[in-house]
Amino acid sequence: MSVRELSSNGTKGKETRLKRDGLRLNELGQLPDDASKDASKEDWKNESWKDDWGKDELVPQPQQASLFERNAPPHLLQKLITYNRRVEGLISPSINDTLEEIEPPMGKASIATLAHGLDRVLFNPGIHWVQDPRSRVYNFSPLIQHIPDIKDFAFERLTPFIKSSRDTVLRDLAIAKGKRFTGSTSSLSGLLSHIYFLISQDHPVDTSCLCKPFSYQPTNFTPGQRMPTAVVFNQRNGIYMIDSDNTDDDDSQWNILLWMGTMLENFLTQPKDTFKRLLRSQGPAKVTLKTAEAYRYSQSKTFVMRSQLDSHDARLPGSGVFDIKTRAALPLRMDNLNFKENSGYRIASLRGDKGSFDREYYDLIRSAFLKYSFQARIGNMDGIFIAYHNTARIFGFQYVPLEELDERLFGAKDRGWRVFDKCVGLLEVVAEEIVNCFPGKSVACLAETLENSKVMRIWVQPVEDSSGEEPLPEPSTNPAMPIIQLDITAESYLDEVLVDGRSAVNDVQSPWTLHWSVSRSSLSNHAIRRNLEAAKSRKFRPTTYPTGVDPDNLEEFLNSLGFGKLEIKPDANNFAPPDLQIEALRKIARADQLETDRLEEEDRRKGLKMWQQFVASDPSYHHPFGHSNFVNCECAGQNESINAVESGMVDVLSIDRSKDLSEGSLPSVSVIENVRDHCMEMDEPVEDNQDLQGVGRHQLSKANKSYKATSRDKMRVLSKLSPTAKP
Repeated sequence: MSVRELSSNGTKGKETRLKRDGLRLNELGQLPDDASKDASKEDWKNESWKDDWGKDELVPQPQQASLFERNAPPHLLQKLITYNRRVEGLISPSINDTLEEIEPPMGKASIATLAHGLDRVLFNPGIHWVQDPRSRVYNFSPLIQHIPDIKDFAFERLTPFIKSSRDTVLRDLAIAKGKRFTGSTSSLSGLLSHIYFLISQDHPVDTSCLCKPFSYQPTNFTPGQRMPTAVVFNQRNGIYMIDSDNTDDDDSQWNILLWMGTMLENFLTQPKDTFKRLLRSQGPAKVTLKTAEAYRYSQSKTFVMRSQLDSHDARLPGSGVFDIKTRAALPLRMDNLNFKENSGYRIASLRGDKGSFDREYYDLIRSAFLKYSFQARIGNMDGIFIAYHNTARIFGFQYVPLEELDERLFGAKDRGWRVFDKCVGLLEVVAEEIVNCFPGKSVACLAETLENSKVMRIWVQPVEDSSGEEPLPEPSTNPAMPIIQLDITAESYLDEVLVDGRSAVNDVQSPWTLHWSVSRSSLSNHAIRRNLEAAKSRKFRPTTYPTGVDPDNLEEFLNSLGFGKLEIKPDANNFAPPDLQIEALRKIARADQLETDRLEEEDRRKGLKMWQQFVASDPSYHHPFGHSNFVNCECAGQNESINAVESGMVDVLSIDRSKDLSEGSLPSVSVIENVRDHCMEMDEPVEDNQDLQGVGRHQLSKANKSYKATSRDKMRVLSKLSPTAKP
């Protein structure tokens, strides 16, 4: 090191003194030998320059014990093993069904059917308006357009939902079949979704069926769909029953959309007279409709799964079972606590980026179709029946078969079962590793697959178990409980060639093998908890304050909603003022409400217009011209008896084998008059050999077999059927 370089470290005084004495440095920055000796003598004569060196910073300091664990040096991070336990394996191609149905010991319960003539939606693709916005003609009864007040609905009169951990039938089936895990569609669909994100490597959705504005919109899944999912593995006698963990969802009590789904499901499947009994203002206080729920139980290698069956129609392919989903419009989903103001929002067109069915369908693809697909497959369902609403009125209906779900999610209708098989296979592997973290204990876990991360992380904690058989344990909130982080990876091979997950999903011909690995992270507890808190923060979504509500009157507002007394006092930290997007949607909703009021006034002034079906009961309509022996047409509806149903503006009569008299349609006047005349003249059932003008013998024969009534009963039905016709 040269003298000039040393001068910067406190020797400037020495260099200055050398220059003063007329001494020069050579090319190497050193003094000549003789000059160096003379300078050394002078230096020792005057040692005042020693003070300029300052404090020696290189003296080793005594080490102090740290209160925290130290991370490894950066240059050694890549050499460290990131796990302390690792298992891996293969999920090979399979030709067997992923799930096998199990017959419940008590037999199958009856499944509800659609009411109000909604069954025709099942057999006609696309959107079905309740009221055509252009002509103002009602395609269905005006009764189903207006949603009853949710405060008036008596939820206590329904059979309560049974969590999978409380389902004794599900537990007994698992014991009988030798399975280790049980779960319902609601508790398993979240885990299956994150497993799909992992193995597909963020496969995009297909939105090509939508109008042009959506061709420029994202095709990934929404943040809400990718939100971490929390479940609890409740252990009893070696059986693990999986429940959804909603302990962090403080808004579940006042989220109107959760309550609305239950009410609308009954509204769409119950005739008016039956549904009226579920309204506090209409039905007696002691009336109850607590009937047995219909479930499908199925098994995989280690699981017994349960799916609730909402509705059924024997004319659909396969099992004929389908799910009923109610979809709230855009402002209600983003600003659900402000539902009173947002209920003015209108869906007024098929196409467009706002206020359209395309808008709602686009959001469904990215935020709900994946969950619907898993639930439909667990329940062996044919598809999904969707009702679009704004909590005040229903705009339309759509039936989405399972093939269409697959097209939107995976790009083709024949790819879904391969994906489902791989997801269930990996779920079985992951479930085993989760419960092995703390053997013999109930555990709570949070699972997440971050976008573009190629790894699924699951944080597992033991649950503070209670003594005895009941009650089942609840998720632990104790931060001192031990915690384990699992890291899951997956690689896809087609014909033993490594490919990316997207290519594996798209291919339906080549054998698909999945190579998986599950590792227990070797990170410190402090680092694992930090990762867990970060995942929980991504799950958190603040609720927006409704119009006119602030922290001072928030609790008063929530109590006024009519959903019962608050079990949890609202935390102001979980609420936020509306942002610009929310304010814009509220403005649209207020303007739409004014337009709705104007149109309703116009309808009252001009009168309501109804759509009427063709006369399907007339056999001449069953055969094309020139083909008298074409086919023996089957006109059976889904109801096997006569149902007198008041439908508000239109009251209808449903007779088996008579499409003309099916629920939701209007029979011809000649049919009404002829039936009325004969009912007045006799108290005995109509015989098959009686020839009645305008009424088919086959129809009356079937009616007599399914419904034994006196002439007075039949007259009561017929008087409801046609208010203008008098006996």
